[in-house]
Amino acid sequence: MNFFTKRFFVLICLGIFFITSFSEQLALPNIKLPIVVTTCGQSPGALKFRLICQRAGIQCDQQDLLTAEMLRNKAASGEGYKTLVITTGTSLKGMGAAGVDINFEVNRIKEVMEEARKQGILIIGAHIEGMARRVDETDAKSIETVIPNCDMILVIKESNSDGFFTAISEEKQIPILEVEGVFDIGPAIKALIVQ
Repeated sequence: MNFFTKRFFVLICLGIFFITSFSEQLALPNIKLPIVVTTCGQSPGALKFRLICQRAGIQCDQQDLLTAEMLRNKAASGEGYKTLVITTGTSLKGMGAAGVDINFEVNRIKEVMEEARKQGILIIGAHIEGMARRVDETDAKSIETVIPNCDMILVIKESNSDGFFTAISEEKQIPILEVEGVFDIGPAIKALIVQ
């Protein structure tokens, strides 16, 4: 293989890599309404997400202690949710105020995700509060419970500054939507909504 053939081969491989990467970025799922957001760890992330949606004109219910039974009841009423957003990262103060701990939260979210799967609800795992929610064991448990098991990962750039969520996305083949900051979340979500 001469120099030019090798160079051409390398360029073709790089082209395929970039096309594949670009295609994966385009493979984000459609988001359907109604949306419900909860938190795995009682951090303010769920509130933040709901306010972002409100600002973007997107209807979003916030249920910080959402349960599988609540999902079942909502579906039975004929108004079942189509998209579930779970924010990750924990607040010891928030969990204390809610009278829960990280083990309770992990079990609750596992049950919620299982019920969501049964109902065909799109699950979005979100980390939108930056590196401050990636500092300890409870943050890690929250992230491990949700992110590798969701249908789409949503992160702000700061949360993924070390490529942590990108690595999970690549390993688990989960589409990832990374936005610059929290105020970019609303327009990015709105662009994926289908009726």
